[in-house]
This record gives sequence, structure tokens and C-alpha cells, in this order.
Amino acid sequence: MDELLKSAFELEIIEMLTPKIRTVLKETNRSNRRDLEQELILMILSKINKKDFDQKPPSFFQLMEEELQNNTL
Repeated sequence: MDELLKSAFELEIIEMLTPKIRTVLKETNRSNRRDLEQELILMILSKINKKDFDQKPPSFFQLMEEELQNNTL
């Protein structure tokens, strides 16, 4: 089940980014666009797989404490 959710997440990301990728690739040579698009998608998926999305975001108070520590240095 975990793999199914991961695949669905990756597919959703690809679908969201594909229009932007294609827009940017219009500035490249037409014969290279499909290869570059695939390469960019592979790079994006690679980065997604390395990222840990299970971490909880910090709370407001954790952010404030961190900001205060950074400002006092």
C-alpha cells in the first residue's frame, strides 16, 4: 500500500510540473525537448525519493525559539 501512495504522489507531482517543464523547454532545440523533459522528471523523482516527507513541521514556538537563538548569536 505504501508503494501505491508513493507512486500516486510522484504521478501527481509530475502532472503538476509538466506544464512548467514544457514551457521552459520551448527555449531549447526541438529535437532535444523530449529527452530533456524525461531527464528533468527523473531528476525531480530522484530528489523526491531522497527527501523525508514524514517529518512534522516545526510548531510556531519551535520556530520562534530558533529565531531567537539565531538573532542572539
